[in-house]
Order: sequence, then C-alpha cells, then structure tokens
Amino acid sequence: MQRYFVKNSQIRGNNIYINGLDYHHITHVMRMLPGQKISIIDEMGVNYLTLISQINKKEVVLEIISQSEFNNELPITVTVALGLTKFSKMEEVIRRITELGASQFIGVEMERSNLRLNKLPPLKIDRWELIVKEAAEQSGRSQLMKISPFQSFPSFLEESSHYDVCMFAYEESGRQNNFSLKTLLKQSNYRSLLVLVGPEGGIAEKEAQLLLERGFQAVGLGPRILRCETAPLYLMSVISLMKEFIDEG
Repeated sequence: MQRYFVKNSQIRGNNIYINGLDYHHITHVMRMLPGQKISIIDEMGVNYLTLISQINKKEVVLEIISQSEFNNELPITVTVALGLTKFSKMEEVIRRITELGASQFIGVEMERSNLRLNKLPPLKIDRWELIVKEAAEQSGRSQLMKISPFQSFPSFLEESSHYDVCMFAYEESGRQNNFSLKTLLKQSNYRSLLVLVGPEGGIAEKEAQLLLERGFQAVGLGPRILRCETAPLYLMSVISLMKEFIDEG
C-alpha cells in the first residue's frame, strides 16, 4: 500500500488533505483513483488507513478509516555524523542511512574536510528533507530522520556527551584487525548511539586522540578501506543486523 508522511496541520477532522509534490505523485505518478486506500503517517508516528474520497485540481482529500500506533524503527536511536564532503556524496549518504533506519544526520567540519563552515554554499536543507521523506516512505519507516545543523569539530565533541555510546570508524583500527564493533554493539545497556565517519582522507590522528579522550570507541570496519560514503552504510547495516536480528534471536 502506498505510504505518505504528512504534517499534523494536514489532518482536519476525519479528513486528510494532500497537496504539492504528494498530490502530483498520487495523481500523475501512481495514477490513483477515488476509492483506493493509502497509508498515512503523521508527525507523531500515528498510522492512518485512509480512502481517497475526492481528487480536486490541486488537492486530494482522504477519508480516515482507522488509525493505529505504528513503529518500524530500530530498537535504539542511531545518529550518523559525517565529516563534511561533497554535497553529492552527503546526499547519497542521507538517502541510504534513512532507508537503513538512522534517526539523525550531522555534518561535521573536520581537518580533512573539503568544505568549510564559513565558506559553505547555501545549504540544500529543503532538498535533503525531501530526500529523507521519499526514502522513509519507500522503506516503510514510521519516523523521519532528522537533519541537524552542521557543526564544528569542537562543538561536535561537546554535543557527544548526550549519547550513551559513541564510536568512530578508524582506518588504523581496521589495520590492526580490531573488530571491537561487534563487541561494542552486543552491549545491551544503551539506547542511543553516535557514529562518526571521517571525510575523504579520513580522520586525522590528532582528531582521533581527541575523540578517544572524550570517551569515543575506535572501531575498525575490516581489512578493506571504505569510501566515506560507503562506511556509514556498512555501519548502519551492521547495527541493524546486530540489534534487529541477532539480539532478537
């Protein structure tokens, strides 16, 4: 069944009103007709089973048939931080980690970043939020991933104290056959996880030292070197495997 996320303001009484890009998708891409059913999720994660009652020139009117609580998220919240890199690479990471269940994305200015906070072009937050929405709808999520403002490395270190467990992907750990990622993820006494992946060129040695001093765990991603846009997907896949399948089994 087709699924769309809506703002609470679009729900009025027993009806939900769809316009804009979702209107175009329903009417021109999916070519749906009155009487067909659509699944709707509001900002609180409530799932509505609806029926198309009207299709007007600029608006689709849905009638609510029933509603229920809906949770299709990971059992822990995972924030993915990525050293600032090319926008095209960040967009790809945003799309894929949304599909894989990440709760939040943060861009971090690091020593080897090829973008600087004081020289950033206009941010494409609206575009990225649309990417998140499309990826969440396609993958059947019950919540939208949050895109947080970009941060300097010192600010990022300060914010890290809010998480139960913090880790960073470090090439040197992989070379030493350090597979502590599995051990770390098998811990059961945490609810929030922060993972950091460096930009192209990786995490500088002095940054790694500061992270360790802040209580981060350095984890290897195996003997192979992964690109900065691949490593977050590897991490999210392993986290999902460990927390949704192995732990449950």
